[in-house]
Amino acid sequence: MSKASLGVKEVVKIPKEEAKELLKQLRLKPWQLPWIRSSDPLAQSIGAKPGDVLKIVRESPTAGEFVVYRLVVPG
Repeated sequence: MSKASLGVKEVVKIPKEEAKELLKQLRLKPWQLPWIRSSDPLAQSIGAKPGDVLKIVRESPTAGEFVVYRLVVPG
């Protein structure tokens, strides 16, 4: 499956300091983010490792685009 077939416009690995700040703003612990396995093709396409936080921008017919964050876990 390609990124385009999933409506994914962009996938970015967030730097550690930026991820810390994001989690602080959202008042979350890293494990409270939705997970994505390191074996997922989307995570593999950018070389994500367990512990990384990904920012995924997706297309939406109603919102135009929306951003989701995922914690990379082993698997």
